[in-house]
Amino acid sequence: MNSGKKLGFLLPLFGLLLFSACASPPVPLDYEPADNQVQPKQYVSSLNFGFVTFEDDRMIPKGTGVKRMIGWGQPDTFIANKDIAQHVTRAFVRQYRYLGFHATWIKEPPPNFSFSSRDWVRQLRLQYPNVNVFVIGKIKDYQFQMGYGGFIEGTGDRVIQAQTNIEAYYINGSDGRFIWGDTIHHRTRGVIKHHSPLLVAAEKTETTLQRVILDFADRSVPHLAKRFPGAIRVTNNNMAASPSNIPSAIPPQAISPNQSPIAPGKGRLVVSTTPAGGKVYVDGVFYGESPILLDLPSGIHLLKVKMDGYHTLRDKIGILEQKVTPWDERLHKKY
Repeated sequence: MNSGKKLGFLLPLFGLLLFSACASPPVPLDYEPADNQVQPKQYVSSLNFGFVTFEDDRMIPKGTGVKRMIGWGQPDTFIANKDIAQHVTRAFVRQYRYLGFHATWIKEPPPNFSFSSRDWVRQLRLQYPNVNVFVIGKIKDYQFQMGYGGFIEGTGDRVIQAQTNIEAYYINGSDGRFIWGDTIHHRTRGVIKHHSPLLVAAEKTETTLQRVILDFADRSVPHLAKRFPGAIRVTNNNMAASPSNIPSAIPPQAISPNQSPIAPGKGRLVVSTTPAGGKVYVDGVFYGESPILLDLPSGIHLLKVKMDGYHTLRDKIGILEQKVTPWDERLHKKY
């Protein structure tokens, strides 16, 4: 038996031994489309989306055979209470429905379904003739890592880093042609103070998943609208800023969320980044560099932060009237 075959044989065995040795309770995943102040029915559309169960393409689960692997810690590893591929796909369906789209979960793809073959398009079209847009994808990363801050293990705060990386493609249901696709990655970090570590880990992981899904929804709309004219309408759109609704920016040296009254009909967004100096765009309009404070009309806004040499961050922000919404994220260098 050569070394390659030995490795292929030992990885599943290693996975079973690894997880049998760790008796931690399952991580409770519970995706909620309304989390993080995301408002419902942001779109009106006649399109029917069909989400084929995403392929779990994460490296460690593929190598060990443990499909529910969701996190790493010291010294534990963690499994989820649900099948990851089904959970992520269902989250897409629920979020799209929440946003106002018609979405169907295609749990069982055709028998000959393969991401490396074109024949699956024809099979899906025959099996689901009422679907206008098929969405297929691969889960490249969806997990958390639990550890400790400080220089010596156990002496600092317990921290959680979570990230989601998904590759997805939108296919025209009528002719099988490619419409749009991309790979979107989000990560977040949190410190555990008093709450259950596994609950915090689940919340952080789901937050990254929601940001990825919202990013896919927002970025796909222009491509879908071009392919299906008149089929999508934005119901809460502040993209076309006019002099009457452009938010006021306050210089970073004067930043203090409660320093002045908030005008009626507006809420306050405080944008901070590590490192500072990210270029802040709201609904496509540039307002300055982080840290920055913006008074925005209540509703949903698209936030983008860019910095040379760093990955661009995009987020959908729900602004509540007379409320302060902090947004503090770390910018990650490009490799």
